[in-house]
Amino acid sequence: MKMTKGEFGGGNNIALKIPKFKYNETVHFYKEVIKLPYLGFMSDSHAFQLGEATLWLDCMDNYSQQDVWLELQTDDVKHAAEYLQENHVDRRDEVELYEKSDGYWISDPCGTILRVNLRKQN
Repeated sequence: MKMTKGEFGGGNNIALKIPKFKYNETVHFYKEVIKLPYLGFMSDSHAFQLGEATLWLDCMDNYSQQDVWLELQTDDVKHAAEYLQENHVDRRDEVELYEKSDGYWISDPCGTILRVNLRKQN
């Protein structure tokens, strides 16, 4: 099954997974130094407006260095999952429990975590 070009698009969310020892300093950086529009503390994370996207700062007790997680959106998550499987892209649903959608986790070859979600219709 072939997907046509443009089936995936950038999502609305970027998450920085930050080690606990650098978390407060990083929140301060985005809030007080860079002064991104602050959206508040939600779902155990500080959220900032980053253009069209939301930047989530997540405090991670068990991380030794930061990690970046991105969101992809598609019109058909099931079709996209079949396409990804055919192209030897492994599911990575073990990285985080996410019960609010039919989406799922994958990673690129260098390990960047990507959340595949259903594209929101306007």
